[in-house]
Amino acid sequence: MTAATTPKGERRRAALVAAAGELLVEGGFESVRHRAVAHRAHIPLAATTYYFESLGDLLSHAVAYAGDHDVSAVRERVAAVSRRRRGEAALARLIASVFFASETEEERSALVSRYERLVVCTRDPELSLLQARLRGELVDLHAEVLERSGRTVDKVRVQRLVAIEDGAALAAFTDPDAGITRAVRDAVAAVIDDLAPIAP
Repeated sequence: MTAATTPKGERRRAALVAAAGELLVEGGFESVRHRAVAHRAHIPLAATTYYFESLGDLLSHAVAYAGDHDVSAVRERVAAVSRRRRGEAALARLIASVFFASETEEERSALVSRYERLVVCTRDPELSLLQARLRGELVDLHAEVLERSGRTVDKVRVQRLVAIEDGAALAAFTDPDAGITRAVRDAVAAVIDDLAPIAP
């Protein structure tokens, strides 16, 4: 049994991953550095190179950590969605609030990180696969919200809906006067009845 697989080693490794993931969400990829991660985790600097082969290895774990936490937060909000038929406006508001919560600084950082990871990870095949998995989970959660709202669910159309939301969110990030949830809500309201019609 190596030090990395002992209970203490596993705890240290998990603490480093959590620290790296939190730094990634708060400050982006440039903030994930060995010294910063060790300091955040209250663990000696040497541990970052002991438990991880490279900074890239540590970053990949940070990406997975941040992505899983983002999806978990969305899943909790989806779990609270009641089952009832919703019209276009109500459903658009619900989707925007569930998938694009940005009222607190923590929520906004998580949302910014979601899109930063989506773009930056396209240069790495392994991280691209990870992002595809996380995106698939968000698509599945969209389908659940639509089904709970009395809508017809077709996976290809749900993927199209998510792509429209992505475009609206990214545009809103570059416009200081545009609210992200409002931009997504308006984009969803314009297409929701076509992409997810009310179930018969």
